[in-house]
Amino acid sequence: MDWDEVRERTIALYARRGTDAGGQSGLPPALSETQVRQAEEQFGVTFPDDYRQYLLHVSAGGRVRTLRFDGSRWGWDGARDADHAKLHVPFPDHDTALAASEDLCEKEPKREDHASAAAYQADHDAWQEAADAAEEARAYGAAFLCDDGCGFSTLLVTSGPMRGTMWFDGRATCDRLNPLLNDARRPASFAEWYLDWLAHEEPLTTPEQRHAAHRSWQAGTDTPIWFRWFDS
Repeated sequence: MDWDEVRERTIALYARRGTDAGGQSGLPPALSETQVRQAEEQFGVTFPDDYRQYLLHVSAGGRVRTLRFDGSRWGWDGARDADHAKLHVPFPDHDTALAASEDLCEKEPKREDHASAAAYQADHDAWQEAADAAEEARAYGAAFLCDDGCGFSTLLVTSGPMRGTMWFDGRATCDRLNPLLNDARRPASFAEWYLDWLAHEEPLTTPEQRHAAHRSWQAGTDTPIWFRWFDS
């Protein structure tokens, strides 16, 4: 992978599109090796190599949320600190984690089963805490790299057997996290996901082309990896 070439292509795209590329006025600068290591040490992980190379040679942000140091700690712009407190914990098997969360939801305490409102509230508070923890655990070991709107996010898995793959967090509507699949129907790597996005964006030089492309993608023609949100 020639990441210097990728940077040149990305800069050219931003220069042509201006603020329309990623919603930013310019491409954030790349990070140094020291900076990347500091972030990795804080999170207790080594970033997947292709994302690491992107940070070092292309940008700290751009298509993805910007990774920056705020004076006290590293974090991704727009993400909650709690989202990345467990990057070092292996990303769970999706079906197992979903079943655990659903099982807890079915055990929500009922008022009629309690002798008093206070007893019910205490039991419900404990249940809510456990249910919230089970739901958060479904995304342990993954960085929230993109905010896709409407409560959706694109994730990069940083720990566990699926390390290095890209996932779509569709819990806002379907309660599932889905791997973003490449053309071989396997979970895409960061490099595959990013280069596919770049290749689809480079030819779109007018609003009319962009609208036509989105209609085509929605119809299932030449759909980019990032747009394969609900593929199984």
